[in-house]
Amino acid sequence: MPRPNAPSVVTTPELGSIYLNAQPHALTISDNLHTTYSFDREGRLLSCFVGGQNYRCGFCGEILLKATLAGGKLRRRLRPDERDDLLEAVHTAVTRLSTGLANYVPAEVHAWLATVLAWDAARHTHDRQTFQTIYKPVSIVPPDQYQAVVVQATEGCSWNRCSFCTFYRDRPFRIKTPTELRTHLHQIKAFLGRGLALRQAVFLGDANALIVPQPRLRELLAVLHDELPSATPGVPRKLYAFLDIFGGEHKTTAQYAELGAAGMRRIYLGLESGDATVFDLLNKPGSPAACIEVVRTIKASGINVGIILLAGPGGATLAHQHVTQSLAALAAMELTAGDLVYVSPLIVPADGPYAQQARALGLVPLDADGLASQLATLKVGAVAATAHRPKVALYHIEEWIY
Repeated sequence: MPRPNAPSVVTTPELGSIYLNAQPHALTISDNLHTTYSFDREGRLLSCFVGGQNYRCGFCGEILLKATLAGGKLRRRLRPDERDDLLEAVHTAVTRLSTGLANYVPAEVHAWLATVLAWDAARHTHDRQTFQTIYKPVSIVPPDQYQAVVVQATEGCSWNRCSFCTFYRDRPFRIKTPTELRTHLHQIKAFLGRGLALRQAVFLGDANALIVPQPRLRELLAVLHDELPSATPGVPRKLYAFLDIFGGEHKTTAQYAELGAAGMRRIYLGLESGDATVFDLLNKPGSPAACIEVVRTIKASGINVGIILLAGPGGATLAHQHVTQSLAALAAMELTAGDLVYVSPLIVPADGPYAQQARALGLVPLDADGLASQLATLKVGAVAATAHRPKVALYHIEEWIY
């Protein structure tokens, strides 16, 4: 009989071998190694492996499918009918497992399975609707923060004119008041319930939360830590956030150090390209030189950074200068082992501002092979350009769901 908080295998004549891993805040079940399901303490489905395909479930009610095909990787969100069919199939499977394991698992695990089974179609629908009352769309966060609690201290993007980004076009930029943030946090805690314990870090959204003036930001962080204290008394919960380049010029090293003392561990900046021509094509605020200076200021305060580079901007026409100057910018930042470099393929709407401008300028886009080659070149080059070996990884925006 399995013990709670310890992985084990239960074998029954009816079910075969069932792998169970009941950790303090997550339950994983594998049915004869063919299917796997993971749930939080509220019984929410977090992810599953079914029919040879991986699915990740968002609080927003959508489900992301990831699969490896002969032609490459597939990443897409399920249609509503596909989502509902998958949730029904999982519910049916867990019902069978719960019944078959009733005499083989401790009461705690059996109670957890009962909590999972309480998530019927009506409960999922209610959860999706509740999410929409708490959050504006959570458009994107860096991959290392996919398990963070997203707190929208601001909504939208203070710039919102980058030619390649359409994430925040549907909302104006707005900074919450301390009272509004406290209400937002109360709603988040009620919504996540015991599932909150799985998410120890906080990602401070939306696109550019650190442009908030320091006195207001200080107030907002005080509210956040009051409502979401860390598990360690006296140590603030770890915080992470985006910062657009032009906003970074307004904070001093001392102000960043204050944010570090308040829990800020890493700030993510979208350099996108170190080449001034490509940078201007993307209509980014600031400049590559300004980004280098901001990174140095942040790092002097003791906070780590995450630098995001795009693969593909400028197409084949500007590829050489984009790669060369981007790697030169990384080298000038003097990154260290606590920093991250993300390389992300450029994905834009065919009729969006970037695509229109690129066509007007006669830029030849990279084909699939050219894009893959540039991704590889930037990843290898980023390692070589940084003496202290920060982590370099792929950042694919279609893999995000919250």
